[in-house]
Amino acid sequence: MKKFYYGLKSKSHAIELAVAVCCGLGKEHDLSAEHLLLGTACAETRLGTYPDNTPETLGVGLCQHDQIGLDDIKQEGEQRHFDIVQKLWGYDILSVELADLANDPLLSLICCRLSYKRIPEAIPKTLQGKAAYWKKYYNTAAGKGTEKHFMDAFYECLGAE
Repeated sequence: MKKFYYGLKSKSHAIELAVAVCCGLGKEHDLSAEHLLLGTACAETRLGTYPDNTPETLGVGLCQHDQIGLDDIKQEGEQRHFDIVQKLWGYDILSVELADLANDPLLSLICCRLSYKRIPEAIPKTLQGKAAYWKKYYNTAAGKGTEKHFMDAFYECLGAE
Protein backbone atom coordinates (compact mmCIF):
# COMPACT_ATOMS: atom_id res chain seq x y z
CA MET A 1 0.00 0.00 0.00
CA LYS A 2 1.39 3.38 -1.02
CA LYS A 3 1.75 6.21 1.42
CA PHE A 4 0.42 9.56 0.26
CA TYR A 5 1.67 13.02 1.23
CA TYR A 6 0.55 16.65 0.75
CA GLY A 7 -2.87 15.96 2.27
CA LEU A 8 -3.78 13.49 -0.46
CA LYS A 9 -5.58 10.33 0.67
CA SER A 10 -5.39 8.12 -2.41
CA LYS A 11 -5.10 7.98 -6.17
CA SER A 12 -8.89 8.16 -6.48
CA HIS A 13 -8.88 11.23 -4.22
CA ALA A 14 -6.48 12.96 -6.64
CA ILE A 15 -8.66 12.04 -9.61
CA GLU A 16 -11.83 13.30 -7.88
CA LEU A 17 -10.17 16.59 -7.00
CA ALA A 18 -8.76 17.10 -10.50
CA VAL A 19 -12.17 16.45 -12.07
CA ALA A 20 -13.86 18.85 -9.63
CA VAL A 21 -11.30 21.58 -10.32
CA CYS A 22 -11.58 21.22 -14.08
CA CYS A 23 -15.38 21.12 -13.98
CA GLY A 24 -15.48 24.19 -11.76
CA LEU A 25 -12.96 26.21 -13.75
CA GLY A 26 -14.08 25.10 -17.19
CA LYS A 27 -12.55 22.32 -19.16
CA GLU A 28 -12.01 20.90 -22.58
CA HIS A 29 -14.66 18.65 -24.14
CA ASP A 30 -12.45 15.69 -23.37
CA LEU A 31 -10.23 14.85 -20.41
CA SER A 32 -7.25 16.94 -21.54
CA ALA A 33 -7.32 19.36 -18.60
CA GLU A 34 -7.80 16.62 -16.00
CA HIS A 35 -4.99 14.56 -17.53
CA LEU A 36 -2.71 17.60 -17.60
CA LEU A 37 -3.33 18.33 -13.90
CA LEU A 38 -2.91 14.71 -12.90
CA GLY A 39 0.15 14.35 -15.12
CA THR A 40 1.64 17.42 -13.48
CA ALA A 41 1.07 15.91 -10.03
CA CYS A 42 2.57 12.64 -11.26
CA ALA A 43 5.66 14.34 -12.67
CA GLU A 44 6.13 16.62 -9.67
CA THR A 45 5.42 14.26 -6.74
CA ARG A 46 4.58 10.86 -8.21
CA LEU A 47 0.92 11.72 -7.56
CA GLY A 48 1.59 12.56 -3.94
CA THR A 49 3.60 9.45 -3.08
CA TYR A 50 7.02 11.10 -3.16
CA PRO A 51 7.69 13.32 -0.15
CA ASP A 52 9.50 16.62 -0.56
CA ASN A 53 12.24 16.89 2.05
CA THR A 54 13.04 20.52 1.23
CA PRO A 55 9.68 22.32 0.96
CA GLU A 56 11.15 25.62 2.07
CA THR A 57 13.64 25.78 -0.81
CA LEU A 58 11.97 24.01 -3.71
CA GLY A 59 8.37 23.40 -4.74
CA VAL A 60 5.49 23.16 -2.30
CA GLY A 61 2.55 20.77 -2.27
CA LEU A 62 1.12 18.13 -4.58
CA CYS A 63 1.97 20.08 -7.76
CA GLN A 64 5.21 21.60 -6.38
CA HIS A 65 4.42 25.30 -6.64
CA ASP A 66 7.03 27.97 -6.08
CA GLN A 67 6.68 31.61 -5.08
CA ILE A 68 7.32 32.89 -8.59
CA GLY A 69 4.54 30.73 -10.01
CA LEU A 70 2.10 31.73 -7.28
CA ASP A 71 2.92 35.39 -7.85
CA ASP A 72 2.36 34.93 -11.59
CA ILE A 73 -1.08 33.43 -10.94
CA LYS A 74 -2.03 36.38 -8.75
CA GLN A 75 -0.70 38.98 -11.20
CA GLU A 76 -1.72 37.41 -14.50
CA GLY A 77 -4.75 35.34 -13.57
CA GLU A 78 -8.27 36.45 -14.37
CA GLN A 79 -10.53 37.83 -11.64
CA ARG A 80 -13.45 35.80 -13.03
CA HIS A 81 -11.50 32.62 -12.26
CA PHE A 82 -10.63 33.89 -8.79
CA ASP A 83 -14.34 34.60 -8.23
CA ILE A 84 -15.26 31.05 -9.25
CA VAL A 85 -12.67 29.63 -6.84
CA GLN A 86 -14.02 31.82 -4.04
CA LYS A 87 -17.61 30.80 -4.75
CA LEU A 88 -17.01 27.06 -5.18
CA TRP A 89 -14.27 26.37 -2.66
CA GLY A 90 -13.96 29.46 -0.45
CA TYR A 91 -10.34 30.28 -1.32
CA ASP A 92 -9.30 33.89 -1.86
CA ILE A 93 -6.51 33.33 -4.37
CA LEU A 94 -5.04 36.80 -3.85
CA SER A 95 -4.60 35.96 -0.14
CA VAL A 96 -3.13 32.48 -0.64
CA GLU A 97 0.42 32.07 0.61
CA LEU A 98 2.84 29.45 -0.62
CA ALA A 99 2.71 27.57 2.69
CA ASP A 100 -1.07 27.15 2.24
CA LEU A 101 -0.38 24.76 -0.65
CA ALA A 102 1.76 22.35 1.35
CA ASN A 103 -0.96 20.02 2.62
CA ASP A 104 -4.02 21.06 0.65
CA PRO A 105 -4.24 18.98 -2.53
CA LEU A 106 -7.40 20.77 -3.68
CA LEU A 107 -5.76 24.19 -3.44
CA SER A 108 -2.62 22.85 -5.14
CA LEU A 109 -4.68 21.51 -8.06
CA ILE A 110 -6.67 24.77 -8.24
CA CYS A 111 -3.45 26.77 -8.47
CA CYS A 112 -2.06 24.32 -11.01
CA ARG A 113 -5.19 24.81 -13.17
CA LEU A 114 -5.00 28.59 -12.74
CA SER A 115 -1.36 28.48 -13.80
CA TYR A 116 -2.26 26.61 -16.99
CA LYS A 117 -5.31 28.86 -17.58
CA ARG A 118 -2.87 31.73 -18.19
CA ILE A 119 -1.52 29.94 -21.28
CA PRO A 120 -3.31 30.92 -24.52
CA GLU A 121 -2.19 27.74 -26.32
CA ALA A 122 -4.77 24.94 -26.13
CA ILE A 123 -3.99 21.87 -24.04
CA PRO A 124 -2.73 19.13 -26.37
CA LYS A 125 -4.78 15.97 -26.78
CA THR A 126 -1.91 13.46 -26.66
CA LEU A 127 0.16 12.51 -23.65
CA GLN A 128 3.34 13.43 -25.52
CA GLY A 129 1.82 16.83 -26.30
CA LYS A 130 0.86 17.33 -22.66
CA ALA A 131 4.40 16.39 -21.62
CA ALA A 132 5.83 19.06 -23.93
CA TYR A 133 3.24 21.58 -22.69
CA TRP A 134 4.15 20.83 -19.04
CA LYS A 135 7.86 21.16 -19.79
CA LYS A 136 7.45 24.43 -21.67
CA TYR A 137 4.97 26.18 -19.40
CA TYR A 138 5.15 24.56 -15.94
CA ASN A 139 8.54 22.95 -15.42
CA THR A 140 10.20 25.41 -17.85
CA ALA A 141 13.71 25.30 -19.28
CA ALA A 142 15.06 25.99 -15.78
CA GLY A 143 13.48 22.82 -14.38
CA LYS A 144 15.21 19.47 -14.36
CA GLY A 145 12.15 17.56 -15.57
CA THR A 146 11.91 16.12 -19.06
CA GLU A 147 9.03 15.17 -21.31
CA LYS A 148 10.02 11.52 -20.86
CA HIS A 149 9.89 11.97 -17.08
CA PHE A 150 6.33 13.36 -17.36
CA MET A 151 5.16 10.46 -19.53
CA ASP A 152 6.89 7.79 -17.44
CA ALA A 153 5.42 9.23 -14.23
CA PHE A 154 1.94 9.42 -15.78
CA TYR A 155 2.05 5.77 -16.85
CA GLU A 156 3.55 4.66 -13.54
CA CYS A 157 0.95 6.47 -11.44
CA LEU A 158 -2.17 6.30 -13.60
CA GLY A 159 -1.67 3.70 -16.31
CA ALA A 160 -2.58 4.38 -19.93
CA GLU A 161 -4.16 7.69 -20.95
